[in-house]
Amino acid sequence: MYKIITRSRILLLAGAAAGVTAGAVASCGGGAAKGSSKPHTSALPLGAVPADSDRFPHDLHTGDDERIRGYKARGLACTDCHPREAVLKGQYARPGLNQHAPCDDCHKNEFYKPPGKFCRNCHTVVDAKNQGNTDLQRYPERGFRRVLAARFSHRLHLDESRMESEVGFHVDCADCHNRDGKSRDPRLPGHKQCARCHAEKSAARDKLDMGDCQSCHPRRDIDLVRGRIFITGDLIFTHASHEADAEGKQISCEVCHSDIPASRSAADASVPAMQRCAVCHEDAAKSPDRVRIGRCEVCHKTITSGVAPMNHLVRRGLPEDHTLEFRRNHGEQAADPNANCAFCHDGLGKSNRDSCFQCHNVMKPRDHNLGWRDDSHGREAAAERDRCTVCHTADYCTACHSVPPRSHQPYVEFRLGGHAEVARFDLRSCFACHTFESTCSDCHRGLR
Repeated sequence: MYKIITRSRILLLAGAAAGVTAGAVASCGGGAAKGSSKPHTSALPLGAVPADSDRFPHDLHTGDDERIRGYKARGLACTDCHPREAVLKGQYARPGLNQHAPCDDCHKNEFYKPPGKFCRNCHTVVDAKNQGNTDLQRYPERGFRRVLAARFSHRLHLDESRMESEVGFHVDCADCHNRDGKSRDPRLPGHKQCARCHAEKSAARDKLDMGDCQSCHPRRDIDLVRGRIFITGDLIFTHASHEADAEGKQISCEVCHSDIPASRSAADASVPAMQRCAVCHEDAAKSPDRVRIGRCEVCHKTITSGVAPMNHLVRRGLPEDHTLEFRRNHGEQAADPNANCAFCHDGLGKSNRDSCFQCHNVMKPRDHNLGWRDDSHGREAAAERDRCTVCHTADYCTACHSVPPRSHQPYVEFRLGGHAEVARFDLRSCFACHTFESTCSDCHRGLR
């Protein structure tokens, strides 16, 4: 069975086997090309432009370099590599995929050489013998800079009044961001979406024509800013489950992407902050309990427990109800099953009890004053014992009550008769530690 040998494979195999360099076949600019009557201005022959980078030099191909100045007697244009018709239809492919055309117009000699530096402009691995083993470089997001990066202003395109006055219509998110059929995720728009206005609508075309590439792709490099991105390896998220809330009301794009209408460039169009998620996910009217922010497994594959970090807060600063009075009387709100204390007070445990320990171990309630230990706490404990158990256990009580209190001093006098006055005044306080059978009956036999 015969193998199909493509032109590019013939060139690569020939170069790999012999390492020969083909002679110049024509002129990119200088003298007249063989069989051609058109004069050229460049001294470099067609097909002999050397490689000088391991990344595709876009700025060289779009600038005024002498090596391309005389290409077809007019210089190299964007459409020489990116055909206009294909761009407008959104069907354009990466240049060079069609048997290295049109790259081999100027670099034919390079394709006769063994795989080397020139190949690294577009490839990470080059295997001339085995088809399918040659891998392409990632483009354009490789390294730390991007050349000819498109510029786009959401602020301009979403300004309804300005758009209406200048071109007679306005656009919405869905006009540019088509949704995926399954995930309902909005797709990034391309030239096809831009062409719907800037090629087909005369008013928009007059403002910016699709043929004017440099209006959107200026000849400049920009730093790739990482910013806030999705945790793609761990995050569970689909737009399909975020199109309507628990009440069936439609969720507009601006609810989550609140900064987009003011965005002037891709650099400030960031992923929504977690505070935006919490606004709905902590509201029982908008989402069910099973998708609360505290349930890590709802959104994460590997993070299934723990306390929500600071960037998951509902809002920055103190909530409106956190007044001075709230500092003293927040127990009822904290005991609410839907309480979201932990979203601001990070480091607190999962239960209300753990949350209280974190504060109340170092910050005592206001009524725990100097007289609390010796006088007041007994009556309060008798009236509202559950309040004590928020912070204290039985061991805490016995640590003190296993030692006679100061009211029992001097002990001999207290035992022989001094305790009678205390018992007549507050007999109940005696039974905090004693029972009649275990203590009183030893002396007061027959008095019960």
